[in-house]
Amino acid sequence: MAPLADADWIAGSARPEGTLLDAAVRQGFRPRVAHVVGGWTAKQGYVAAGLGVTLIPALAATSVRPDIILLPIDAEDAPPRAVYAATARGRSLSPAARAFVSALREAAARIPG
Repeated sequence: MAPLADADWIAGSARPEGTLLDAAVRQGFRPRVAHVVGGWTAKQGYVAAGLGVTLIPALAATSVRPDIILLPIDAEDAPPRAVYAATARGRSLSPAARAFVSALREAAARIPG
């Protein structure tokens, strides 16, 4: 990510802490967030318009616009990602939901790092 330290960034927050851009702070530079945009598709539109660069999580990479290019980042540069299963407060999980959460935990345990 360091080669993009001087770029204008498009992010979901003006502050990188607690976002995907937190990885840049850990590498010793503070990204200059030029545009705060919430949705992945909107961020891609800003990139396509030449307004800056952004990070796209792997889950969103399969739906990237054809007029932008994805560049892989080094594994040590990759920001950590937390994933949560949300359920309705005060309700018991159904057997299917319990099995799904169990499968998520097993899959997460296999992810390195």
